[in-house]
Amino acid sequence: MPKMSKLKATLIIILACFGLIVGIKMFGQIFRPDDQSGGLAKVKGSKNAPIQIIEYADFQCPACAKGARHIKNFMIANPDKVQVELKYYPLPMHQHSFMASRYAECASRQGKFWEFQDLVFERQDQWKGLVNAMPAFDAISQEIGLDMAQLNTCLRDPKVEQMIEQNKADGNQQGVKSTPSYFINGKMVVGYQSLAEELNRLIVEDKN
Repeated sequence: MPKMSKLKATLIIILACFGLIVGIKMFGQIFRPDDQSGGLAKVKGSKNAPIQIIEYADFQCPACAKGARHIKNFMIANPDKVQVELKYYPLPMHQHSFMASRYAECASRQGKFWEFQDLVFERQDQWKGLVNAMPAFDAISQEIGLDMAQLNTCLRDPKVEQMIEQNKADGNQQGVKSTPSYFINGKMVVGYQSLAEELNRLIVEDKN
């Protein structure tokens, strides 16, 4: 084969490999489940778990904080039995709830939703009475290792607000009026105490 033909063949092979790499990268960006929407970042537990929970929560709601702790402890005690998905339902009576939801959504886009949720609920009493809770949310974000530049860009993204509003609209369509509200295997359960009772009932049934 002439020298020039060999060179052309080599260049074609290199370009083809480069195109394949770029194509794979673009495919991953398009179909990545967490891409720019939280997606699976707000779901934890086995997808095959017998207990499926959709939770509508307000981060400034004390009963939501109790419910979140109960679900976390329940999942530790009953591994592979529960999958939970959180949806935002900020109530107008809570001045910092919508902003907390913004931070939580931006944390989800960095794969750290549950770390943020745990701390924002755990420290609820420390920030709920503040005039401006953003410094408290910033401190939690730094503690869990978020990229703060990326976070600040995300907080200004109108799509974040749209997602929160859509979550709330979905809840309204399903009859949600207060928090915490849960759909456990499709059954609506309202309030922390009702959550605990329903989970205990399902575990007893499962053992029998």
